[in-house]
Amino acid sequence: MSRSRCIVEGVKVSPIRVTGNRPFRVSTPASIEVTIRREIKGGPTVRAILAVSLDIGYLTDGASTFWPISLLVPPWRDGEDEYNAGPVTHDILYMFQGLVPDISSPNEPVKLSREEVDDILRGIWRCWGMSRFLAGCADKGVEIFAGGKRHWGSDTYGVADLVTISWTPIPEVA
Repeated sequence: MSRSRCIVEGVKVSPIRVTGNRPFRVSTPASIEVTIRREIKGGPTVRAILAVSLDIGYLTDGASTFWPISLLVPPWRDGEDEYNAGPVTHDILYMFQGLVPDISSPNEPVKLSREEVDDILRGIWRCWGMSRFLAGCADKGVEIFAGGKRHWGSDTYGVADLVTISWTPIPEVA
């Protein structure tokens, strides 16, 4: 394996209600739970739940796509919470530079790379039902247009205090 990677095994999303158009404003509290298998280069494979909580007022631009790509991968899909969970989770992980508090080791956050964060976006969309081809193309677009240092660590809308994220390891069953 050339790098660590994250494989999304499942996604649970409460309704993500929004108002407005780009940026979309969360109008009721929402939560996202992503079950992940993380294969660490040169290390163990771990399973965990990545939990994301959104407070009222959180702003997101959804999927950062441009016309004509937005015809296939729109910024937001009303009522398609699992689809919308992809870009929301991705943006939050970028905002926090892949650092996620680990419930089992509060003083040692999990450090996800940009590539792993991109894996999570692609994996959530695959769970939603997006084709492997389209999810791969969207992932490549993220890498080209949004994957740079300019977005890594950026809180464009000043909403970091309206988000809670955590990483909860899933114990291996003997």
